[in-house]
Amino acid sequence: MSNAKTLSPVVAAPRTASVFESAVESFSPRRNGDSRRRAFPHFLVAPVKYEENYAYPLLVWLHDSGSSEAELFDVAPQISSRNYVAVAPRGLVASRAGLVCNRANGRLVVEETRRETYYNWPETDEGVSEAENLVFHSIEQALAKFNVHRRRVFLLGRGTGGTMALRVALRNPREFAGVVSIDGAFPTLERQPLRNWREARDLPILLTTGLGASAIPQLTPKQLGLFHTAGLTVVIRQYNERPNEENAAETRMKKILLDVNRWTMERALNPQAPISEILQTR
Repeated sequence: MSNAKTLSPVVAAPRTASVFESAVESFSPRRNGDSRRRAFPHFLVAPVKYEENYAYPLLVWLHDSGSSEAELFDVAPQISSRNYVAVAPRGLVASRAGLVCNRANGRLVVEETRRETYYNWPETDEGVSEAENLVFHSIEQALAKFNVHRRRVFLLGRGTGGTMALRVALRNPREFAGVVSIDGAFPTLERQPLRNWREARDLPILLTTGLGASAIPQLTPKQLGLFHTAGLTVVIRQYNERPNEENAAETRMKKILLDVNRWTMERALNPQAPISEILQTR
């Protein structure tokens, strides 16, 4: 076990993006309306050597705070470049204050405050509703473009995206073959994430955690007790960075994504396979 370092945001690299036959959808601004068939920023990609007669599992990826839908191009090849169709919507626009400081007479002086725009998945009523809509818009886009098995749709996310993936899947447990939250906090209880707990008992859930800053927040005894009381089907795996290892955070994430591929394929090929609630350290 080691003290983990903060993970840098995953960004798209041209060399990793090249392994996909990319089908990039509309990047026009979102339009108001109830129709799910609307334009919105997202990436939709096909697997290498796509076979149109085979119904592929679908991965819906929710990026971390401060990142974007382009995160998919770094993450998806590390999971598998052949096994899935994958889609990633862009999060909601958010902003935060940034201070511009200079040193004068040995002291830091604030010269101005700037607003920085980024993308995130806020756990407000409006934010959750919009994220839910974006997830289902993304699924519809994938179904329209590729041969996707509708009962093998997996919702995945990292950080705040992992938290939102859990919330959306728990709100709609019959719509997904499984949900994966990578180092994401459990959804806040104010909006009743377990209100559909009876249906959610059949939803396979994979949670990853670890020691150190890269895997905070840790799961609490109260949250683990909620899983047990609700009878959820949860697999919890702990991944720790090795001390003094070069690129330890990246190595840890590669291990996680390889295990995500194994976990999702097991459930895609045998959705009735029983899963016990366990804690594994990797």
